[in-house]
Amino acid sequence: MIDLTHLNTLQVPAKAKDLILLKSPKDLKKLRVDEPYMFLGLGANVLFTKDFPGTIVKIDLKGKKIISENDEEVMVEIAAGENWHDFVTWAVENNWSGVENLALIPGTVGAAAVGNIGAYRQEVKTSILNVQCSIPNTSQAEIFNNSACQFAYRESFFKHHKEYLVTAVQFGLSKNSTPKAAYEETIKIRTEKLPDWTKIPTAGSFFKNPIITNAQCSMLNAQIKDLQTYPTENPDLIKVPAGKLLDELGWKGKKIGSVSTHDKSALVIINLGGASGAEIFDYSEKMRADIKKNFDIDLEYEVLIV
Repeated sequence: MIDLTHLNTLQVPAKAKDLILLKSPKDLKKLRVDEPYMFLGLGANVLFTKDFPGTIVKIDLKGKKIISENDEEVMVEIAAGENWHDFVTWAVENNWSGVENLALIPGTVGAAAVGNIGAYRQEVKTSILNVQCSIPNTSQAEIFNNSACQFAYRESFFKHHKEYLVTAVQFGLSKNSTPKAAYEETIKIRTEKLPDWTKIPTAGSFFKNPIITNAQCSMLNAQIKDLQTYPTENPDLIKVPAGKLLDELGWKGKKIGSVSTHDKSALVIINLGGASGAEIFDYSEKMRADIKKNFDIDLEYEVLIV
């Protein structure tokens, strides 16, 4: 059995039957598809509640290259196993804009595409040109253009078709603005508000921000003072911050056993040391029940529960 404790940023103890370190798509030939398997990047957005009864495929595909460029934009191809923040830093150092507001989000480039990560009014889908994939046990490779990826809020085609392994992502970045100031401000804000995942076991934002109706929003405004809301593509729906709802109910910094939320963000769950995945899941379910009871809203997980 393979110990997964240090392959997930929550550092919960779990084991898997086997592990494949994927340095090339060709390594997929080692995978037995007649048994359970799971693709894993940095392990920054997953909660193992029990042992995994199959093979973990750890994505270690590396490489960055310029495909084409002109005076206004550049197209780059980034391997799925590249560290996301390192890619953002590389882009900013080259004065290419489009991903600077997404600095310091833990994870890999492949996982960023799968989850359509976003922060500070920027989503990765706006910069993605296409996503390259392989399918285990076949010689099949596919390229999905932006539309085919079916991006939505923290969603994509790949989240619901887990047989597709993202191997590389192509981005279109602009040369017409200077991203450094936004990049530095993003790092400053995230450093002040969020724990350093390399030192404190966490999976980042645990829940998605709820998308609710205008009628629900009116009721929330009557309950919560200074509630910040965000428009969606549908004028009948509004996004509200899950962290604010949890703050309102006293979840910020709340400790139960070896699990807590961050003292500056109730949306971030922390393993204080020695907590099991089941304990963290139970804690998160208490949070969801509290939100349902008080606001009649169903919080959706942003992390993958395994």
